[in-house]
Amino acid sequence: MSVLVFSVSHRGNAVQFSVDGTQTLGDLRQRLAQQFGVAPKQQRLLLKGEVGASPAGDSMPISSLIPANSRIVLIGTPAAELAAYLKGNERREEGRSNYEKYRATTVSQTREPMEYSEYGFLKFETLPGLVHQASALAMLRRLARDEGVRGIMRKRQYSVGVLRELHPNERTILGYNRNRGQVIALRLRTDDLEGFRDFDDVRKVLMHELAHMVWDEHDERFHKLNRELCQELDELDWTRRGQTVGGGAPSSGPRFQQSTVEEAASAHIDGGALTSKGFVLGGTAPQLPPDNDTAAGQQSRRDLA
Repeated sequence: MSVLVFSVSHRGNAVQFSVDGTQTLGDLRQRLAQQFGVAPKQQRLLLKGEVGASPAGDSMPISSLIPANSRIVLIGTPAAELAAYLKGNERREEGRSNYEKYRATTVSQTREPMEYSEYGFLKFETLPGLVHQASALAMLRRLARDEGVRGIMRKRQYSVGVLRELHPNERTILGYNRNRGQVIALRLRTDDLEGFRDFDDVRKVLMHELAHMVWDEHDERFHKLNRELCQELDELDWTRRGQTVGGGAPSSGPRFQQSTVEEAASAHIDGGALTSKGFVLGGTAPQLPPDNDTAAGQQSRRDLA
């Protein structure tokens, strides 16, 4: 029985093989799949041209195709990487679908540019046809000018093209980050569309979306960065040190929810739920439908195209 010795290199990793010369190229492909993780159908073997390129190639003996002591180059994507790529495509398509649905519900946006800064938010977009347009724009501007947020943007060198109001029809999510900062959208309004969510809650959602500037998946790396951002948010905001959430508020105009101490303590964006329940300043609490946001803090949709 003749033994054929040769080497196969994949991405710079060379492995020597000793095979029975009567084995077929198809048998070799199975061994290569086990060694390098590249499925047989994804393999291209190069040796002065492609080995086994003919339709009957896999059934031919290795000895008739590969000389002894040959150095073969394997071209192909490992199955695990290919699966991750296909999963990424599905995520991108979901992001596109979400964005197109958002665009389909809006005719135009109220836009206002931000004063130029190398790191920060370049433009704001609010939704037309809803009450308290000025208040929605003011909340976006307040987020962008928040000392803690500005400190993070400078420290982390984050630049976001558009800070946008998320359409109220997107009731299952609190926000999303598209293309790592091309657009960040945040849900500002309460479920009854008559008021606005608590500013600190929205600010925490913004930290969640800023963590997606670096990490796409909600894994431990993402949660670690999210926790760091939430900590820096307080450390870098000198205006809020020693203050309590809340304070005075006008009795007229849009209503704003206010988080209680217990709710603020339970608002773990980095792996738990965000609560949007609260009470209305200067009035009584609205009777809201069941809150679907409590499972949405981790479900920020992203378009990675």
